[in-house]
Amino acid sequence: MFLAYVHGISRNIESTIKLFVDDCVIYRKIINKKDIQNLQKDLDRLGEWTVENAMKTNPSKGKAVCFMRAQVKDPLDYSLANTLIPEASST
Repeated sequence: MFLAYVHGISRNIESTIKLFVDDCVIYRKIINKKDIQNLQKDLDRLGEWTVENAMKTNPSKGKAVCFMRAQVKDPLDYSLANTLIPEASST
């Protein structure tokens, strides 16, 4: 059963997390640098959870996406399991 594998995945994660059959989406509203840091901390916690539960991740299959009207000049430098998550302009 899938739920047995993901039990506790959202433990200690403050961002919103959505689980799908074989996917996970984690996101939060970014207003300031503290929000950026908190999202990265949650990604770090997610990475720790995968290690604790002997799960494999493939951060290169994920995408970091920013949804807003203004053009963002700063790159989205989020990482999971010490691997940079590629940035995308849409999903």
